[in-house]
Amino acid sequence: VAIGHVFFSYTSSLSTDFAYSYDYEVNVPFDGVYMRDETLIYNSGLGVLSFENEDGTKVGKSSIIARRYKSEGDSAYLREIENIERQIAVLDNAEKLLGTDRSQLEAISIQINESHSELINAVLNCDYSEAGMKQRALLEAMCKREITLGNSGGYSAKKQELEQEISRLKAMISGSVQDVVAGSAGYFVSDVDGYEGEIGYSDIEKMTEAKINEIVSNPKKSAGGSTIGKLISDYHWRVAAVIGAEEMMNINTGDTVTLRVGSDGKKFDAEVVAKTPCEENEDKVVCVFGCDELNSVVARGRTARFKLVINSYGGLRVPRKALRYDENGERGVFVESGQTLVFKKVEVVFWDDDYVICKQNVMKKHETSDSDDIYDEEIDNSYLK
Repeated sequence: VAIGHVFFSYTSSLSTDFAYSYDYEVNVPFDGVYMRDETLIYNSGLGVLSFENEDGTKVGKSSIIARRYKSEGDSAYLREIENIERQIAVLDNAEKLLGTDRSQLEAISIQINESHSELINAVLNCDYSEAGMKQRALLEAMCKREITLGNSGGYSAKKQELEQEISRLKAMISGSVQDVVAGSAGYFVSDVDGYEGEIGYSDIEKMTEAKINEIVSNPKKSAGGSTIGKLISDYHWRVAAVIGAEEMMNINTGDTVTLRVGSDGKKFDAEVVAKTPCEENEDKVVCVFGCDELNSVVARGRTARFKLVINSYGGLRVPRKALRYDENGERGVFVESGQTLVFKKVEVVFWDDDYVICKQNVMKKHETSDSDDIYDEEIDNSYLK
């Protein structure tokens, strides 16, 4: 909170605090066990395996899951060849604009700005696969702009140089490449934990307190040396957990709740599929939540740390000591307006020992109102001299 003193022409000093937008959430943390229909992928060949998809990527039947190379060097050479081929495709696409006028410059400039912003966001989110795609989109847009401006007559020389590099790399490959394909459609995950086929989407009755605690304590067991990954059948998933009965008192089967998952705290809307009292612990219940949104965070691993959002509050955070009551008994704060103190009513939605959260009424800075807004400074009039 920014704190300062405001001095008026009549030399009185006022202690002020800034109100600012603030969000607060009440949640219940728990360890959950994922329930999904999964199929293992097997391959017993020899060599270096390289996966073609990120975890959580949807793949079709017979699509390539991974490629097996004779050596690590072969894998690196083929990856570099694919990268160079993408560069050539970018240049080919840009050259299609040769001879056109500059009418497309504005659209190309917008594309450059958008690709640049999306690239930064992908890097900040550590989504390097997405960052690679945005980088290529940015390069293509910049090449198009160069062509449109007439600064280039084409990229024939550069493409010839890249094609020569491809020929050189192909000559260095020592063996053939073997493809591992998907036997069915699904969402690919490279990690295998040994519970595949044991904990399915519909196995609610299996998820007892003892079973959940066992898996949370040991989330990964042996799955066999020939397994290289698995396919999750679809985007539907469930999570089972043991939660305090008191914390679930007002939440019932069929209700829709909000879950936060993993270290990034991504929110998911989920349905309470089941809520069953624990046989050996009356203070606990076994809960199963169902969700219809799958991403790489959910696809990986067998267990995760969750937060069940009970309630959330948003508004202006105001020091509790700044609250005052007017002659009508209405709650509010004194705010500075030029050299005048103005009383503005507030509606408190959350109380804490040191602060409160009030409903926010966002206005222009100099617009007058009798309710609190985001630009006001709360005046603690106990400090009036």
